[in-house]
Amino acid sequence: MARRTNAARTSPSPRVRLASTRPGSSPPPPSLAAPDARESAPRAHAADAVFEHLASAIIDGSLPPGSSLPPERELSERFGVSRLIVRQAVHRLADMGLVRARQGASTQVVHPNEARDLRVIELVYRLGQGSPRDIRELIERQFLHGYSLLSLAARRASKERIRSIAELAEDYANRGAPVSEMQAFEKTFFTRLAEATDNRFYILETGWWFKMTEGREGRPPLFSDEQRQTFYREIARRLVEDRDAARFYLDTLSPVLDMIGAMTLMGR
Repeated sequence: MARRTNAARTSPSPRVRLASTRPGSSPPPPSLAAPDARESAPRAHAADAVFEHLASAIIDGSLPPGSSLPPERELSERFGVSRLIVRQAVHRLADMGLVRARQGASTQVVHPNEARDLRVIELVYRLGQGSPRDIRELIERQFLHGYSLLSLAARRASKERIRSIAELAEDYANRGAPVSEMQAFEKTFFTRLAEATDNRFYILETGWWFKMTEGREGRPPLFSDEQRQTFYREIARRLVEDRDAARFYLDTLSPVLDMIGAMTLMGR
């Protein structure tokens, strides 16, 4: 996926303005351009398109922290909607903590990392542009979440429950651990592990994660079918024998995490 422009990031002015629609003027920054009608599917609410374009620009830094949103009039002209619709979109941004609106003053952009609304996590994932950093963060989150589930489930779940989870991994390995079944298997396996932790935060977060990733392009396989087969067979064995499956999981994936981190530094 193409990268968004970072031109606004280096602008000497703290105020980010949209290009004028007058003939002969420069085109607006891509992240703030009005959505192409051919690409915009019908939305539940007219403010959704404006909200998502502004949220995306805030998340990728095209609208940097401390800058001001363009006035409602400019946004209304740019997106071809009423000022009321723009106001609704900006209100949603403020509700999530992505902007700070003050009476009689311009609306200021807040750094996404300062937002305290969990809905911002979904926006970061859904609106991310597939940059090296996006990929690194997603894989780190998924791998290390798996480590937490394995660690806590092994400490807390009954032997019968652990054995049933191990049998799930063993069955997948015995079938050759095919990449075509990887997503479906991982959803079942890690959901069962989350339930075995008896921790509502892990259960709810795991369910939310797989719901959010449903229907999206799968993570590129990092191992061959044979390597995955060996990996999950060993996890199954260690779960049953209570031999720190979580540590084996982390040790095996640590080189992958290191490689992805190095690639991110090179891609900046």
